[in-house]
Amino acid sequence: MKKYLFNPLFCFFCLTVISCGTNDNTTDSTNIESSSYSDNGTTYTITVNSSKFYIDGVLTKSLILKKGYTYYFDSTDSTTNNHPLFIGTTSSGGNYSYEYTSSVTNSRTTNDTLKILVPSDSPSTLYYNCGNHVSMGGSITIN
Repeated sequence: MKKYLFNPLFCFFCLTVISCGTNDNTTDSTNIESSSYSDNGTTYTITVNSSKFYIDGVLTKSLILKKGYTYYFDSTDSTTNNHPLFIGTTSSGGNYSYEYTSSVTNSRTTNDTLKILVPSDSPSTLYYNCGNHVSMGGSITIN
């Protein structure tokens, strides 16, 4: 008759391997919906360098905004003096032909804060642009 010895170290190893491989259906990621758009009341700092808008120090940063939320674009930095900021329905800039004005305050500002309360009927994509120069801005996705 064979004798089997109980080895506690071996059993601990087996339990560790088994428990590390289990799936408890939890995740470390945050809620996708709440992290996919900027918070209500967010203020973005606008600056200009090399004929491009920077948002919070990021070159032509793409934004995701939520319908019903209010956002602020602070254009009080001296680098924006010759670059009137506006929201448009195209990415071209250089003029105001496609300016979006619904629920926008202080459009075309060079030294103030542009405010937008994103309407429920806004287009799915908008753009922040310069009224004097083309290709300075970036895209705004609306959720």
